[in-house]
Amino acid sequence: MNQGLLPVPLPEDSGEVDKDQCRLWIGNLDPRITEFALLKILQKHGSLTKFDFLYHKSGPDQGKPRGYCFASYSSREEAENARRKLDGKLALSRKLAVKWANAVDEDSSPSKKVADKKPDTQRDTSAESTIRAIEAKLKSMEDSQHQFSLSLKPEALPGSSRLSYLNSESKPSSIKPEQNLLEEIEEDDINPIF
Repeated sequence: MNQGLLPVPLPEDSGEVDKDQCRLWIGNLDPRITEFALLKILQKHGSLTKFDFLYHKSGPDQGKPRGYCFASYSSREEAENARRKLDGKLALSRKLAVKWANAVDEDSSPSKKVADKKPDTQRDTSAESTIRAIEAKLKSMEDSQHQFSLSLKPEALPGSSRLSYLNSESKPSSIKPEQNLLEEIEEDDINPIF
């Protein structure tokens, strides 16, 4: 039917994977460093194909740098050279952290995460198990309630302390004068307040 139309050729693979292998993440940037200054530093280590200096788009820090950027080099060798030379170098008051962008650690790879997961039969995250755990906690709190009970009976009669008369306005005649009492009190009992 469509005899006049030619088939559209599929585009060649643009090499996006290769570009990702030349992309670096540069972090721990000093807030005072400008986009231009950082661009000049990165250009010393190779030919940049893309440079993304990121800013906050909203919130209280709107318009301020985020503290990291991305840089893509034209070759993997240039990117590796820049990563090796810039990682840990001081830029203003902070040491740069330069890593491969989108790098996946072996420990956090999806296949590792799947292998570490317990089967559903071994996981105990059901609502019933949560209820059982809460009930057990309440039971243990009931058992230890005697430790937290309050007694309304005083342990000692008011005014029975050796120093209680110092706070009272009227002193009974049977109490020794202050000078004699202070001589009887040990030095450890006196806590001077300065």
